[in-house]
Amino acid sequence: MSAFKTPIGRVRGRGSAKDGTQTFWHQRLTALALVPLAVLFIGFMIALTGDDYATAVSMMRSPVVSVLMLMFLLIGFYHMSIGLAHVVEDYVHWELGKIGLIVAIKLGCLGLALACVLSVIKLSFGSAA
Repeated sequence: MSAFKTPIGRVRGRGSAKDGTQTFWHQRLTALALVPLAVLFIGFMIALTGDDYATAVSMMRSPVVSVLMLMFLLIGFYHMSIGLAHVVEDYVHWELGKIGLIVAIKLGCLGLALACVLSVIKLSFGSAA
């Protein structure tokens, strides 16, 4: 396998970072998982068209709906963080700015995901008014 390395690569002893394919597959698998979850989410929103808040809360108290909503949100925010970080890695060339943006993206997606999870949990257990 060392025949495929460049001379400078053999001297430095550095190989593949082994990170690109993992994020590639994570993004593809999350995209695949989001297809049925997005269809269910859109169907849920269409079913709630014209209904009041109490009806929405009563539907969210179903464990199946709550779990599917949490799956949609968590997988969606993870997918978004991977995609936005990839865009920053490709198009931001200033290293310090790249690191700062990626940290901001990861923390922002984590914060938004936690806020959404808290909202779904509050609705599903009935403590939201």
